[in-house]
Amino acid sequence: MKRLLLTLLLLTICISPVSAFVLTEFCPDGYASGDGDEYFVLEGTGSLAGWTVSDGEGTISFPAGTVSGGRIVVARSAAAYNQIHGTLPDYEILESGATPNVLQSGRFQLANTGDDLSILLQGQTVQTVSWPNELAASNGLVHVYTNGVWDERVYKIGQSRFSPETFIADSVTLFVSPDSSYSAVTGVIRDSSETLLISMYEFTHPEIAREIASAVDRGVEVTLLLEGGPVGGISDEEKGVMNYLTENGVSVSTIESEGNLPARYLYLHAKYMVADDYVTVVLSENFKPSGIPLTGTKGNRGWGAVVRDAEIADYFTDVFTADISGYDIYPYIPGTEPLPETWADEKITPYFSELTLYNVNITPVISPDTSSLVPELIRSATNSIDIQQAYISPYPDGENTWLSAVLDAADRGAEIRVMLDGMYYNTEDDADNDELVATLNRYGNAVSAKLLSPSAYLTKLHNKGVIVDGEYVLISSINWNYNSPNNNREAGLIIQSTEAAEYYTAVFTFDWNGDYEKDPLSAGIGFDVRFLLAGGIAILLIGILIYRRR
Repeated sequence: MKRLLLTLLLLTICISPVSAFVLTEFCPDGYASGDGDEYFVLEGTGSLAGWTVSDGEGTISFPAGTVSGGRIVVARSAAAYNQIHGTLPDYEILESGATPNVLQSGRFQLANTGDDLSILLQGQTVQTVSWPNELAASNGLVHVYTNGVWDERVYKIGQSRFSPETFIADSVTLFVSPDSSYSAVTGVIRDSSETLLISMYEFTHPEIAREIASAVDRGVEVTLLLEGGPVGGISDEEKGVMNYLTENGVSVSTIESEGNLPARYLYLHAKYMVADDYVTVVLSENFKPSGIPLTGTKGNRGWGAVVRDAEIADYFTDVFTADISGYDIYPYIPGTEPLPETWADEKITPYFSELTLYNVNITPVISPDTSSLVPELIRSATNSIDIQQAYISPYPDGENTWLSAVLDAADRGAEIRVMLDGMYYNTEDDADNDELVATLNRYGNAVSAKLLSPSAYLTKLHNKGVIVDGEYVLISSINWNYNSPNNNREAGLIIQSTEAAEYYTAVFTFDWNGDYEKDPLSAGIGFDVRFLLAGGIAILLIGILIYRRR
């Protein structure tokens, strides 16, 4: 049976001397069996005398003396509502005794596939909502009504509603994988003294697990939230890490679907960590040996940042708290899989060290809540956009709206460079990265595209980064497909800083040129400084020899 959850954020309208109420959240059928958790919400303040809600066949009103302080939740079954949302409604339609009952006349029951719901004052209609005419009818969907318009974002039951905020961070330390990510991540863990909150899609890194266990031994309270159903399932290596951490005092939970109850997000794909209510680490890479390789060893190309700022830490703590408080969270039960052996790829020479900047404007990006900030950033571009992505794939309707925004920027005159991963699984099909690169290179002179193939320095391109106009940098876990910005939980940062843009542009250009046998300065100026130094030394030695002979 199709189910529908409609959320209408109620407007508070003051009409003296009578307060007005508007219908906001509205769920003809949620996730509980028997339509038990269907509900609606009225927002407004004052007495509810004379206010009624009707579906055309039945009407409900409120007990005498009912006064709203701003928000009234009415559920069909208080127990079913509590099962899904973790709280009790203010009123219920059935008589379970858990909460007060509304007064009912006729047969009031919201139809799943199509119906109308109206709120009336003294018999006069104030607001009517119809579905599926105005809204899409589907299982567990939440529609939001704000300032007289419907939000383009479609919610699911239990999803968060964070708003965009920009902060001036005390400092931010930039880093990249494989060069400097291990020291950056483990440095934050080692410096932690009170709390660590970690949200991660996959975690198979034994050395980072040992660092976390050492933090627990120092008295740090560590909470880890992992995706419970990653693509391919939880590996034995990850189970070994989860077992080890649980046995060493870490609170480990997973977010996952259970039976007919879907998880709030298609995937928990975010990769971030909050330490001591002050330090936040956001990155594109999972806690895996290839994502955060041991210093001086080969690994993925990824970007990350360590932000030191209490307000940004509070923001991500709120995200973490919202995520770990849902109905789809399950404590991990340890098994028998051992902690995996330490593994490292071949040795490399790191090129890019960490860079610390101060008093930097930073805007968190949270999918699906504020992922619209990314296309907004792209649409603001006037000069250049550099994109480094594992892959870019079409939406179900065929158009990737983020990529379309990039091409619109090219039409406005912006120079575009797009770099995609060249691993076999991203190039073996008939319509994936290599075909897209060819298509982009035919678009026009303003657009250039390349594949970044595995090398002696990089395992693969796993990054999800963007640089705009030499001033803005996006570091995130957000893939350029439909689900990542719309259905997954993702995390990222938009950093406004020319110094940050210069840092990541140097990394991007280094990868673009493929100068992995050169030092970073050489890559920037087009020739290998080491050859120049070697030549200089040779000339000096010859000069010394000639001088001695004379």
